[in-house]
Amino acid sequence: GFGIARDFETGFTRRLMVSAPHRSGIVLGYALASVARWAFTATVLTIVALIAKMQVGGDGIDLVGLYSLGLILNFAAILWASGVAMRIRSLQSGPLIQLPVFLVLFIAPVYVPLDLLRGWIHAVAVANPITRLLEAGRGLLAGQPVDVAIAFGAAVGLALLLWAWAALGLRRAEAAGG
Repeated sequence: GFGIARDFETGFTRRLMVSAPHRSGIVLGYALASVARWAFTATVLTIVALIAKMQVGGDGIDLVGLYSLGLILNFAAILWASGVAMRIRSLQSGPLIQLPVFLVLFIAPVYVPLDLLRGWIHAVAVANPITRLLEAGRGLLAGQPVDVAIAFGAAVGLALLLWAWAALGLRRAEAAGG
């Protein structure tokens, strides 16, 4: 998202818009770049986990499910960031890109399982769709899949919603002259 905002500030995006016959390819290009960064990070973390002899209860299918869920969530995140960056077209969009993500993660069981949360945070976490993604990821890693279909449905639904968000942001950027 920061790269997109920087590209607007430097005028690079204006050149992209002039040269791209299908403007959606611009968003897709940024998304593919984020997938490459995600794949690198996932590879490094996997190597570190193997070196550290992390105990993984899931089999190969569970791990493919975990990585697939992470990839879809990464795709949704870049679409969110793209939509914000294309609306504001400035690096000053950074806090607006990050703050909602931090808030959604803050009200989810990121560091502890849902069962260990108490009080208002438990009630809010139960309603947070990101909770299903986290719980499914933990279950896949542990070899005890839980709510996997719901998690994939939530992730795909989020990605589709944020694709529309990014596409509308791209139209606003086009209307503003890139």
